[in-house]
Amino acid sequence: MQALIAVSPEAFAGQFWKHPGHYQYAVTTSFVPLSAAELRKAAAHLPLAFVQIAGEWQLVAILSLLENTNLLVGPQGQWLGGYVPAALRAYPFRLVRDEQQQGLVLATEATGAHLVPASEGQPFFEQNGLPSAELQRVMNFLIELENGRVQITRAANALAAAGVLTPWELVASHNGQDQKVAGLFHVNDAALAALKPDQLVRLQAEGGLPVAYAQLFSEEQFSRLQQAIQTQEALRSAQG
Repeated sequence: MQALIAVSPEAFAGQFWKHPGHYQYAVTTSFVPLSAAELRKAAAHLPLAFVQIAGEWQLVAILSLLENTNLLVGPQGQWLGGYVPAALRAYPFRLVRDEQQQGLVLATEATGAHLVPASEGQPFFEQNGLPSAELQRVMNFLIELENGRVQITRAANALAAAGVLTPWELVASHNGQDQKVAGLFHVNDAALAALKPDQLVRLQAEGGLPVAYAQLFSEEQFSRLQQAIQTQEALRSAQG
Protein backbone atom coordinates (compact mmCIF):
# COMPACT_ATOMS: atom_id res chain seq x y z
CA MET A 1 0.00 0.00 0.00
CA GLN A 2 1.17 3.51 -0.80
CA ALA A 3 1.63 6.11 1.90
CA LEU A 4 -1.66 7.66 2.98
CA ILE A 5 -2.34 11.39 2.92
CA ALA A 6 -5.09 13.36 4.63
CA VAL A 7 -8.18 14.00 2.53
CA SER A 8 -8.30 17.79 2.35
CA PRO A 9 -9.51 20.39 -0.16
CA GLU A 10 -5.88 21.37 -0.73
CA ALA A 11 -5.00 17.84 -1.81
CA PHE A 12 -8.18 16.67 -3.55
CA ALA A 13 -10.24 19.66 -4.66
CA GLY A 14 -11.66 19.03 -8.13
CA GLN A 15 -10.83 15.30 -8.00
CA PHE A 16 -13.19 12.31 -8.13
CA TRP A 17 -13.08 8.80 -6.68
CA LYS A 18 -14.79 5.42 -6.71
CA HIS A 19 -14.30 1.93 -5.35
CA PRO A 20 -12.26 0.10 -8.03
CA GLY A 21 -14.84 -2.71 -8.30
CA HIS A 22 -12.39 -5.43 -7.21
CA TYR A 23 -10.42 -6.39 -4.10
CA GLN A 24 -6.94 -6.61 -5.55
CA TYR A 25 -5.89 -3.96 -3.04
CA ALA A 26 -6.48 -6.51 -0.25
CA VAL A 27 -4.51 -9.37 -1.83
CA THR A 28 -1.78 -9.18 0.86
CA THR A 29 -4.14 -8.68 3.82
CA SER A 30 -4.10 -11.87 5.88
CA PHE A 31 -6.28 -10.57 8.71
CA VAL A 32 -8.45 -7.52 9.33
CA PRO A 33 -9.72 -5.96 12.60
CA LEU A 34 -13.44 -6.17 13.20
CA SER A 35 -16.05 -3.74 14.48
CA ALA A 36 -18.86 -4.58 16.90
CA ALA A 37 -21.67 -4.14 14.36
CA GLU A 38 -20.28 -6.83 12.05
CA LEU A 39 -19.52 -9.41 14.71
CA ARG A 40 -22.35 -11.84 13.88
CA LYS A 41 -21.91 -11.74 10.12
CA ALA A 42 -18.15 -12.11 10.35
CA ALA A 43 -18.42 -15.07 12.73
CA ALA A 44 -20.86 -16.79 10.36
CA HIS A 45 -18.43 -16.66 7.44
CA LEU A 46 -14.87 -16.30 8.69
CA PRO A 47 -12.65 -17.74 11.44
CA LEU A 48 -11.91 -15.10 14.08
CA ALA A 49 -8.93 -14.77 16.40
CA PHE A 50 -7.49 -12.36 18.93
CA VAL A 51 -4.19 -10.55 18.34
CA GLN A 52 -2.28 -8.04 20.39
CA ILE A 53 -1.33 -4.88 18.53
CA ALA A 54 0.47 -1.97 20.20
CA GLY A 55 -0.50 -3.30 23.62
CA GLU A 56 -4.18 -3.65 22.77
CA TRP A 57 -6.18 -6.79 22.15
CA GLN A 58 -8.19 -6.87 18.96
CA LEU A 59 -10.50 -9.37 17.32
CA VAL A 60 -9.61 -10.02 13.69
CA ALA A 61 -11.04 -11.99 10.80
CA ILE A 62 -8.52 -14.50 9.45
CA LEU A 63 -8.23 -14.37 5.67
CA SER A 64 -5.17 -16.62 5.50
CA LEU A 65 -2.75 -18.29 7.90
CA LEU A 66 0.15 -17.20 5.68
CA GLU A 67 1.56 -13.68 5.96
CA ASN A 68 0.87 -11.27 3.10
CA THR A 69 -1.71 -13.63 1.61
CA ASN A 70 -5.47 -13.33 1.24
CA LEU A 71 -7.14 -16.57 0.18
CA LEU A 72 -10.44 -14.80 -0.42
CA VAL A 73 -9.17 -12.56 -3.24
CA GLY A 74 -9.26 -14.40 -6.57
CA PRO A 75 -6.86 -14.02 -9.51
CA GLN A 76 -9.01 -11.25 -11.03
CA GLY A 77 -9.52 -9.47 -7.71
CA GLN A 78 -12.93 -11.06 -7.13
CA TRP A 79 -14.04 -11.74 -3.55
CA LEU A 80 -14.41 -15.48 -2.94
CA GLY A 81 -15.97 -15.35 0.52
CA GLY A 82 -19.52 -14.81 1.71
CA TYR A 83 -18.77 -11.69 3.75
CA VAL A 84 -16.46 -8.76 3.13
CA PRO A 85 -15.15 -7.19 6.36
CA ALA A 86 -16.25 -3.59 6.74
CA ALA A 87 -12.72 -2.18 6.86
CA LEU A 88 -12.08 -3.58 3.37
CA ARG A 89 -15.39 -2.24 2.06
CA ALA A 90 -14.35 1.25 3.18
CA TYR A 91 -11.50 1.33 0.65
CA PRO A 92 -10.02 3.64 -0.58
CA PHE A 93 -10.40 5.43 2.73
CA ARG A 94 -9.10 4.89 6.26
CA LEU A 95 -9.01 6.80 9.50
CA VAL A 96 -5.45 7.46 10.68
CA ARG A 97 -3.84 9.42 13.49
CA ASP A 98 -2.92 12.97 12.62
CA GLU A 99 0.68 14.13 12.79
CA GLN A 100 0.23 15.37 16.36
CA GLN A 101 -1.33 12.02 17.40
CA GLN A 102 -4.25 13.95 18.86
CA GLY A 103 -7.09 12.68 16.71
CA LEU A 104 -8.19 10.73 13.67
CA VAL A 105 -8.33 12.10 10.15
CA LEU A 106 -9.71 10.69 6.91
CA ALA A 107 -6.92 9.55 4.60
CA THR A 108 -6.42 7.84 1.25
CA GLU A 109 -3.67 7.10 -1.27
CA ALA A 110 -2.47 10.02 -3.37
CA THR A 111 -2.61 8.00 -6.60
CA GLY A 112 -4.31 4.83 -7.74
CA ALA A 113 -7.26 3.26 -9.54
CA HIS A 114 -9.67 4.87 -7.10
CA LEU A 115 -9.01 8.29 -8.68
CA VAL A 116 -11.18 8.62 -11.78
CA PRO A 117 -12.57 11.21 -14.23
CA ALA A 118 -15.62 13.22 -13.18
CA SER A 119 -17.90 11.13 -15.39
CA GLU A 120 -17.00 7.93 -13.50
CA GLY A 121 -16.95 8.82 -9.84
CA GLN A 122 -17.93 10.93 -6.87
CA PRO A 123 -16.38 14.30 -6.00
CA PHE A 124 -14.24 14.57 -2.91
CA PHE A 125 -15.41 18.09 -2.18
CA GLU A 126 -18.10 20.51 -3.26
CA GLN A 127 -17.15 23.84 -4.82
CA ASN A 128 -17.52 25.51 -1.42
CA GLY A 129 -14.80 23.24 0.00
CA LEU A 130 -17.12 21.12 2.12
CA PRO A 131 -17.05 17.31 1.85
CA SER A 132 -19.41 15.93 -0.77
CA ALA A 133 -22.43 13.99 0.47
CA GLU A 134 -20.81 10.67 -0.49
CA LEU A 135 -17.51 11.54 1.18
CA GLN A 136 -19.41 12.54 4.32
CA ARG A 137 -21.20 9.19 4.24
CA VAL A 138 -17.84 7.41 4.10
CA MET A 139 -16.54 9.49 7.00
CA ASN A 140 -19.59 8.63 9.09
CA PHE A 141 -19.20 4.95 8.21
CA LEU A 142 -15.54 4.91 9.26
CA ILE A 143 -16.27 6.76 12.50
CA GLU A 144 -18.93 4.16 13.29
CA LEU A 145 -16.44 1.39 12.51
CA GLU A 146 -13.81 2.94 14.76
CA ASN A 147 -16.27 3.25 17.63
CA GLY A 148 -17.19 -0.40 17.12
CA ARG A 149 -13.54 -1.42 17.02
CA VAL A 150 -13.00 0.34 20.35
CA GLN A 151 -15.93 -1.66 21.78
CA ILE A 152 -14.36 -4.90 20.58
CA THR A 153 -10.98 -3.91 22.03
CA ARG A 154 -12.59 -3.16 25.38
CA ALA A 155 -14.24 -6.59 25.35
CA ALA A 156 -11.06 -8.35 24.23
CA ASN A 157 -9.01 -6.64 26.94
CA ALA A 158 -11.56 -7.83 29.51
CA LEU A 159 -11.31 -11.40 28.22
CA ALA A 160 -7.52 -11.27 28.45
CA ALA A 161 -7.71 -9.88 31.98
CA ALA A 162 -10.06 -12.73 32.94
CA GLY A 163 -7.45 -15.23 31.75
CA VAL A 164 -9.57 -16.93 29.10
CA LEU A 165 -7.43 -16.13 26.05
CA THR A 166 -4.82 -18.72 25.16
CA PRO A 167 -2.32 -19.07 22.28
CA TRP A 168 -3.90 -20.81 19.30
CA GLU A 169 -1.65 -23.56 18.00
CA LEU A 170 -2.35 -23.45 14.29
CA VAL A 171 -0.30 -24.82 11.42
CA ALA A 172 -0.20 -23.46 7.87
CA SER A 173 0.84 -25.59 4.90
CA HIS A 174 2.83 -23.96 2.11
CA ASN A 175 4.68 -25.62 -0.75
CA GLY A 176 4.31 -28.98 0.94
CA GLN A 177 5.76 -27.79 4.23
CA ASP A 178 4.02 -27.10 7.53
CA GLN A 179 4.82 -24.03 9.59
CA LYS A 180 3.48 -22.94 12.96
CA VAL A 181 1.44 -19.76 13.06
CA ALA A 182 2.42 -17.37 15.85
CA GLY A 183 0.55 -14.48 17.45
CA LEU A 184 -3.03 -15.74 17.27
CA PHE A 185 -5.13 -16.38 20.38
CA HIS A 186 -8.54 -17.86 20.98
CA VAL A 187 -10.96 -18.39 23.84
CA ASN A 188 -10.28 -21.32 26.13
CA ASP A 189 -13.83 -22.59 26.58
CA ALA A 190 -12.91 -24.57 29.72
CA ALA A 191 -11.45 -21.46 31.35
CA LEU A 192 -14.54 -19.46 30.32
CA ALA A 193 -16.85 -22.07 31.83
CA ALA A 194 -14.84 -22.03 35.08
CA LEU A 195 -15.27 -18.31 35.71
CA LYS A 196 -17.05 -17.33 38.90
CA PRO A 197 -20.38 -15.45 38.75
CA ASP A 198 -18.82 -12.11 39.69
CA GLN A 199 -16.23 -12.52 36.91
CA LEU A 200 -18.97 -13.27 34.39
CA VAL A 201 -20.85 -10.16 35.51
CA ARG A 202 -17.73 -8.03 34.89
CA LEU A 203 -17.20 -9.63 31.50
CA GLN A 204 -20.80 -8.99 30.54
CA ALA A 205 -20.47 -5.34 31.55
CA GLU A 206 -17.46 -4.99 29.24
CA GLY A 207 -19.18 -6.76 26.35
CA GLY A 208 -16.83 -9.71 26.60
CA LEU A 209 -19.26 -12.62 26.52
CA PRO A 210 -20.77 -12.01 23.04
CA VAL A 211 -17.27 -11.54 21.65
CA ALA A 212 -16.05 -14.73 23.31
CA TYR A 213 -18.93 -16.82 21.97
CA ALA A 214 -18.61 -15.33 18.49
CA GLN A 215 -14.93 -16.26 18.38
CA LEU A 216 -15.62 -19.81 19.59
CA PHE A 217 -18.41 -20.38 17.07
CA SER A 218 -16.34 -18.94 14.23
CA GLU A 219 -13.69 -21.63 14.53
CA GLU A 220 -15.92 -23.86 12.42
CA GLN A 221 -15.37 -21.48 9.48
CA PHE A 222 -11.82 -22.63 8.79
CA SER A 223 -13.36 -25.02 6.26
CA ARG A 224 -14.29 -21.97 4.18
CA LEU A 225 -10.62 -21.03 3.87
CA GLN A 226 -9.87 -24.56 2.68
CA GLN A 227 -12.65 -24.21 0.12
CA ALA A 228 -11.10 -20.90 -0.97
CA ILE A 229 -7.78 -22.65 -1.64
CA GLN A 230 -9.55 -25.11 -3.92
CA THR A 231 -11.42 -22.28 -5.65
CA GLN A 232 -8.15 -20.41 -6.21
CA GLU A 233 -6.62 -23.50 -7.83
CA ALA A 234 -9.66 -24.03 -10.07
CA LEU A 235 -9.70 -20.38 -11.20
CA ARG A 236 -5.98 -20.43 -12.04
CA SER A 237 -6.38 -23.69 -13.96
CA ALA A 238 -9.24 -22.19 -15.95
CA GLN A 239 -6.99 -19.26 -16.89
CA GLY A 240 -4.58 -21.75 -18.42
